[in-house]
Amino acid sequence: MMQIVRTVLSFVVGGALLGVLLASFVGPKYIAWDNTVGSGASAMCVCQEVALQGAQRMISLQMNWCAVGAILGLVAGGIFTYVRKKNAPAPAV
Repeated sequence: MMQIVRTVLSFVVGGALLGVLLASFVGPKYIAWDNTVGSGASAMCVCQEVALQGAQRMISLQMNWCAVGAILGLVAGGIFTYVRKKNAPAPAV
């Protein structure tokens, strides 16, 4: 039983880490694209607020993607252990 929990938990942690890595890679590009001023408009802003909002959005993206990765890891780990248990040979008596 502990082996199943350990395997599923490994998938959950791996999925969460993968989610954070993907968010760290894609997040800054998305935030920059989302905050780009349209053509013809002037870029007048309060830099301190924009920096704070950017940092908050990046942390939010990382936390959300971490949760999604953990959930996907939980599903993948459950499927992996189910298939492995189903294909395991019967114990010898």
